[in-house]
Amino acid sequence: MGRCAEAIAIAIAIAGCVPTISQPRGEAHLDAMAEAGRHHSHGRDREAAIAYERAAEHAERRVDRDEAEWRQAQALRREGSIDDALAILDRIAERTPIARRTVRARFEAARLRLERGERDCALASLRVVVRDHPSHGQASRALVLLVRALREESDDVALAELRALDGHVASSDLHDDVLTHLAEIHLARGERAAARALYERIADEHPYPQGERWDDTLWRLADLAEQDGDPRAAIAYLERMITPRSEGIPPGSYTQPRMPDAALRIARLQRDALRDHDAAARAYRRAYDAFPTSRVRDDALVELGELQLDAGERDAGCATLRRATGELEVGAAHRRALQRSARDCR
Repeated sequence: MGRCAEAIAIAIAIAGCVPTISQPRGEAHLDAMAEAGRHHSHGRDREAAIAYERAAEHAERRVDRDEAEWRQAQALRREGSIDDALAILDRIAERTPIARRTVRARFEAARLRLERGERDCALASLRVVVRDHPSHGQASRALVLLVRALREESDDVALAELRALDGHVASSDLHDDVLTHLAEIHLARGERAAARALYERIADEHPYPQGERWDDTLWRLADLAEQDGDPRAAIAYLERMITPRSEGIPPGSYTQPRMPDAALRIARLQRDALRDHDAAARAYRRAYDAFPTSRVRDDALVELGELQLDAGERDAGCATLRRATGELEVGAAHRRALQRSARDCR
C-alpha cells in the first residue's frame, strides 16, 4: 500500500474521535515556540522551522507537538520546501486519536498536492475531509476544491459525487453546501427546474436561523422567478425571508444580511413590475421602519417620496422628502432627495 493510501485508511479509522483543545505547557517547548515566533515575525522562515522542530521535540503532550509541527510545516511551505512540509502534514494527519490540527493538516496537504498536480491523492484526502468530517471548519473549503477539480473532468462526474454526498452528509452542516453546488451546476447547464428544486430544498431543509445559506437561497429563488417573468413568486420568496424577523422568532435580533435588501426589493417589484402603488408604499415604509440600522432605509424613504410625487400626491411626497433631507446623512439618497425637492416642492 502506498503512502497516500495508508494515510487515507488511517484517517477513515479515526474519523469518529474527539478533537483535543488545551493550553500548551513545558518550559523548553514554550521557549522554542517563542523563539520560532520571533523568527517568523521577521520573515526568517528557515530559522522559524528549525525552532518549531525543536519545540515539537520538547513538547510534553501530543497536542503541543502537533501545533509546533503544524507551524513548522507552514514555515517550510513559505520558504518553498514543499516536500518537507507535506511529510510533516501527513504525519500530523495520520496520528490517532484525532486532535485539533488533524483535519486541517489533511486539508492543507490535499491543497498543496492539487497545486503540484498530484490529483488522485489530493482528491482522496479531500473526500476524507468532506465525508468523514462534514461539520469541520475545513469541510466547506474541501468541498469547493473537490467540486472544482471534478468539474474540470466533467459536470457529470461532479454531479455524481455530489448526489452521493447528498445522502451521506444530510444531517451535517455541510449539507446545504452540497445542495448549493448541485444547484449551481444544474443552473450552469441551463436546467433551471432542477436548480430551483434544489434551492427549494435548501430553504426547506436548512431554515432560518440555523441555515447559513437560507437568505441567499431565497434571494436566488427570487432571481429565478423574476427572470421567468413571475414577480409575484419573487415577492413570495422575499416575503418568506422577512417573515421570521417580523414575527420575532426566535427572540432577539436575528437579522440576516439579505433581509433589508429583500424588503426594499419587494417595494421596487410592487412599484415597477406590478404597478401597485399602495402595496409599494407599504413595502417602502416597512423597509424604512423595520430595519433602523440598515444602509437601504435611506433609499426606501427617498423612493417612497418619489413614488408619492409620481402619483400626484404632492403634499405627502414633499413631506416625505423633507423628512429624508432632515434625517438622512450626506449620501446619494440625501442628494437625490434635495434635487427632487428643489424641483417639485418649492
